[in-house]
Amino acid sequence: MTKKKVCIIGLGYVGLPMAIALANVKKNNKFLYEVYGHDNDKKKLKNLSIAIKKKRLPFDTLDKTLSQKFAYSSLKNKINILKNLEHLTKIDIVILSVSFDFINNKNAFKNLKGLIQQISKFIKKRSLLLIETTLPPGTYERVLIPEIKKIFLKRKASMKHLALGYSYERIMPGKKYFNSIINNFRCYSGYDKIAKKKVQIFLKSFMNFKKFPLYELNSITECETAKILENSFRATNIALIDEWVNFANLLKIDLLNVINAIKLRTTHSNIMRPGLGVGGYCLPKDGLFAEKSSRLIFKKNINFPFIKLASKINKEMPRSSFQIVENNIGNLKSKNILIVGKSYKEDIDDQRNSPSIYLKKMLKKKGSIISTYDPMIDTSDMPKFSKFDIVIFCVGHEKIKKIPLKLFSKKPYYFDLNNILEDKKISFLKKKNFKLIILGRYYE
Repeated sequence: MTKKKVCIIGLGYVGLPMAIALANVKKNNKFLYEVYGHDNDKKKLKNLSIAIKKKRLPFDTLDKTLSQKFAYSSLKNKINILKNLEHLTKIDIVILSVSFDFINNKNAFKNLKGLIQQISKFIKKRSLLLIETTLPPGTYERVLIPEIKKIFLKRKASMKHLALGYSYERIMPGKKYFNSIINNFRCYSGYDKIAKKKVQIFLKSFMNFKKFPLYELNSITECETAKILENSFRATNIALIDEWVNFANLLKIDLLNVINAIKLRTTHSNIMRPGLGVGGYCLPKDGLFAEKSSRLIFKKNINFPFIKLASKINKEMPRSSFQIVENNIGNLKSKNILIVGKSYKEDIDDQRNSPSIYLKKMLKKKGSIISTYDPMIDTSDMPKFSKFDIVIFCVGHEKIKKIPLKLFSKKPYYFDLNNILEDKKISFLKKKNFKLIILGRYYE
């Protein structure tokens, strides 16, 4: 059986794990794919090349499965580096998994069109081009496909010679990084029936589709919309809770207890808990793609008040936590503060749009002396709490949750802004009369 050649363009937090997953796919005890990776970032390619030789991931993760799969593929079926897109002439399946943020990057559309033009010049006829990147609805069909058609016309080829598919990623970095690729529900669509079928066959080759059925949407635009609406719902759900944190403080009630009571209803089980804020690459921007899509692609001025308000609230969310710190401490000038956790979510090292960073900036403006520590990023040991006036827990890394009780001392004022501390630690701190504030919770 001849291995199909697949190339992932964009080797970031989504693309590289996808490459690892495909490099481990077997059928009849033989590897199904010959995997290649390409990225415009030459440093990233160099680091990946070194990582393959060392059989160690180029980034830190708590997911042992992902690390083991990378080591195994490096030994048995390594990911090859594709330095130039001209070599796409030999590739059967091209997966586009690049970042696209035209909310904050004015050149995003221009860069994406340029990349599609380059791919179209060299992509092999009768191959599959599958885009995973989150796009404003209508981008693929109204912006990218016309560019592909122009170049294929110059190549004296028709669109029948290329299968165009779309299937947005739902990868979840953290302890179940690899698992989120294989065992997850996936939506997909294609330019025509043939393309849809090719995408379906490809996804079924590496996903647990019997347990997590694939969902085919009518068009690529419909599939793009699914991702935007999905993340808009999540962002709005998060924003809703922030105003209730302030109200709970006024009422002097335990908001977390209230939420736990509500979550017992299965129809309300996904109500969010209070937290420091929203970060990462997707949620801060994806909802805003809808308004941009209607205006720039479809030339209509459709307003999205809920999404805009949710985005604004989420951006300002760390301010609620900051005000809780300031209200309890008073004058923050010259206060020696330790922020524990710098990444945007637990068990990863990604700091993009991290609410911890926004909190740090607000504290510094008040004249505080700030130190930060994150076990997923820093190689040094956890600083001694006794050296600080205030210790703020921001990210619930597994390593942070396992901090021993002996590290706590009576001197600092402790703030838990993401419900990180387990009940055992909370009881210990309260019994010792240590100063502790937990976001969304009230104690007599």
